[in-house]
Amino acid sequence: MFILISETKINLNEGTSLFNREIEAVIQQISEIESKARELKKKREEYNQKVIQIANERNTYNEQVKELVKTAKEEREKRDHCNKVIAELKDIKGSLEKELTAFKEQAAKLGSLIGEKEGKNGKDGEEIVPSFKEQKRRLSAKKIRKKIHDLEWVLQTKAGLSIEEEREIVEQIARLERKFQEVREIDVVRRDLKTLLRRIEVLEGKMRRIDRNLQNTVRESRFHHKTMIQAFKNADILRKQADELHAAFLSTKAEARALHNEYLNHIREINKLRNVINQAKQKVRDEREAQRKVKLEEKTEFARKKFEEGRKLSFDEFRALVDQG
Repeated sequence: MFILISETKINLNEGTSLFNREIEAVIQQISEIESKARELKKKREEYNQKVIQIANERNTYNEQVKELVKTAKEEREKRDHCNKVIAELKDIKGSLEKELTAFKEQAAKLGSLIGEKEGKNGKDGEEIVPSFKEQKRRLSAKKIRKKIHDLEWVLQTKAGLSIEEEREIVEQIARLERKFQEVREIDVVRRDLKTLLRRIEVLEGKMRRIDRNLQNTVRESRFHHKTMIQAFKNADILRKQADELHAAFLSTKAEARALHNEYLNHIREINKLRNVINQAKQKVRDEREAQRKVKLEEKTEFARKKFEEGRKLSFDEFRALVDQG
């Protein structure tokens, strides 16, 4: 009689020695498979550790990529804000330039007007602003008025003036009156010119401040743009490395799974072989029990015949009859 499970066959019809050898062969087979299973398990654990290591490294790269992308977006927002400020400053500068140009044109006209009134001509709209010495030599309206008053006082108070002298004084007063009017008109124009020049100076100061702000903001915008570009480049490099690690992660995980499946196959084979041994041993026990029962029945039948023939029974034969009832 044979027991056959999978590729394993155990002969139960031969002697005990052969049966034991076959059982030992199966046990040896189990031992060899268990050894292979242990090796597979060890290798599988190594691959699992490698999977964890790769996953951790990949996750670290992914976190760094997230931080770099976040930094790049923040730098882009700062750059865009700078560019918005630059556009606003350029608009303000454009308005100031128009205003400054208009003021300079007005100042040039006033300077030309003063030059005309004082007998001077500016070149191509050149501003005519008298020097300090010229201003000292120039008679002020107050001084002219004082001279007029003095001459009028002479006419009123000085006796013995000839007609020629009186005529000369009157003509002087008339010339001074005309001069007084001219000086007053020039003074008004000059005050307007000074007001314009002060405004031009203020506007030019504003322009200089705007230019400094523009230069600083442009430098800041370029810095944020450069930082953003570098952050995106670094993120792309790390992302590529993370993708490579993820591919290695999937490959290693697949290898670990294959090893695990092979390990399970070995465990199932071991269980099958153990089941073969258990079934074989149970079958032997069953056969032995059946043989024992047959022998006992034969012995009991023999004892019954002896008893019926009146022959003397041995203790075992007597006990067999009693056990059978």
